[in-house]
Amino acid sequence: MKLLSRLRRVGTLVLVLAAVAAVTARATGPLYVGGPGAVPGVPYRWTINPLSYWTDLGSLGLQSNASADNLVAQSFQVWQDVPTANLSFSVAGKLGADVDENNILAVLNSIEGCGPLGSTAKERSIIYDVDGSAVAALLGEENRNSVLGFASPACASSNGVDSNFYQRGYAVLNGRFLDGIGTPSNPETTVAGFKAVMIHEFGHLLGLDHSQINVDCLTNPSCDGIDGVPTMFPVLINEAAMSTLATDDTAGLSELYPETVNNPPTQVPYASTTGRITGHILFSDGQTPAQGFNVIARRTDNPLVIAVSNVSGFLFTADAGNPIYPWPGNDFGSRDQDLIGFYYIPGLPPGEYTVGVEAINNSGDYAFVGGSSVGPIGNLGFQFPMPGTCVTEFLNDAESATDQCTDQSTRTVSAGGVVSAGTDIILNGTPPRYDAWEDGP
Repeated sequence: MKLLSRLRRVGTLVLVLAAVAAVTARATGPLYVGGPGAVPGVPYRWTINPLSYWTDLGSLGLQSNASADNLVAQSFQVWQDVPTANLSFSVAGKLGADVDENNILAVLNSIEGCGPLGSTAKERSIIYDVDGSAVAALLGEENRNSVLGFASPACASSNGVDSNFYQRGYAVLNGRFLDGIGTPSNPETTVAGFKAVMIHEFGHLLGLDHSQINVDCLTNPSCDGIDGVPTMFPVLINEAAMSTLATDDTAGLSELYPETVNNPPTQVPYASTTGRITGHILFSDGQTPAQGFNVIARRTDNPLVIAVSNVSGFLFTADAGNPIYPWPGNDFGSRDQDLIGFYYIPGLPPGEYTVGVEAINNSGDYAFVGGSSVGPIGNLGFQFPMPGTCVTEFLNDAESATDQCTDQSTRTVSAGGVVSAGTDIILNGTPPRYDAWEDGP
């Protein structure tokens, strides 16, 4: 078993405030994928089941310690109740001390250091920041009023054969949003809304990345597709919708932790009851793969709700390093170039689907980068705009670089089936592969 470098990426959830000025802060797919020294191209997951955790000693805003513990248990239960996933949770006990702004850095360093744990830190620590002081100590005072929480697995290891797995993790929850004060300088959310935050952050702890579906709801929270916005969407835009897992969320969890038995009504075998679509996103030459674009399969009878996404090239590294530029590169992601534009959309209920490709949100107050990243590229601090002439481009039977952006054909997904023929999407109007001094194919 080889211990890899500690993880550095956390998933944060920020809040869109409807009644006050907007605040700024920091796919169905795995949060981390194996690279050199691990099993390349294989996502990391937990191999502990039940997955035990320890909770903080303090309060969470106005929520007592017992109430906070109860919200944590309820939030983990939402993920445990996914019928096509096999993952459960148990409370191991309490942390060794109340975690606050004075010891939060030591606690997280102890967890992420992958060595002996300190007396306060435990393998999977759920930390209650009573008033946002710990968040401010870590992320800066400007984030106290915008970041509701953040979480990450830690200490990625591999058996070097067929499994990459996590050993530790944590979640930090910002109680400032539950302190009973609702002002522009001290925003508030409901307890039910904060439970949505917990569910989201625990998704990161389980190894899920952010995902983007119905991104237009970001600027219009009353949009028609709000029920299809995933819990793992990077921004809390609707408390009710994001408290309930969307099709995209259940597909992501089940892909990492698939249920294999059939014992109704609580357990449903994942692989044999859902289908998947795989293919590549290519630039206009039809050969060069395109990494970092959002691909969505939508069932035609309910396209805004029964939808699952994936980011092209999600199994490939975001940055393999460059011998000219002294950047050390990325420890994670395969170096297999066949995976650069590859997409894999799992967990699809049987039916007829369209497949479309779009840019990941890359501008405005809530660009999906850094702690709000979707896919591997955003963790570098940017997302690619959609190249060529289409805002969204669809798969169609006459796929080419000169078809119409809206031309689309359906693909039939069956239970247990994989649709992999005629699924490559060629982007329209992108620059040529070769410059004027080279010969093309």
